[in-house]
Amino acid sequence: MTNQDNLTLIDEEQATDAGAQGLAAADLAGQVMRLLHQALEASGLDQKALAEKLGVTQGRVSQVLNGDGNMKVAAVARYLRALGYETRISATPLTPDRPALPRGTRSRPIREARPAVSESRYTARLQKRSRVRVSND
Repeated sequence: MTNQDNLTLIDEEQATDAGAQGLAAADLAGQVMRLLHQALEASGLDQKALAEKLGVTQGRVSQVLNGDGNMKVAAVARYLRALGYETRISATPLTPDRPALPRGTRSRPIREARPAVSESRYTARLQKRSRVRVSND
């Protein structure tokens, strides 16, 4: 019996670049799901309240929390921010010959929320809308 007979499926996958990359992606997705669940629990919100904060349906929140679908990094950041957390990311070298990547030392201050539209522009839009009349002739 050779050493190859004792390989697990994970060992076989790790042996190829494509397999190792696929496993890394699956591992990261699992970490993100665990993080989202922990943040949701710690926030005290339920799925419906989170959905309202995000402007999505409760069904979409459920889908995301169950790992259905491929979330974009920006979506993960939005979910965590809505739950009261800031997103940070780091990478660890796989082998000693790879240099460590510097961690971000600059933290952007959280700015106060500003309205997307100024009050004067909003008022102008309302006035413009009121000039448009719909007739039911």
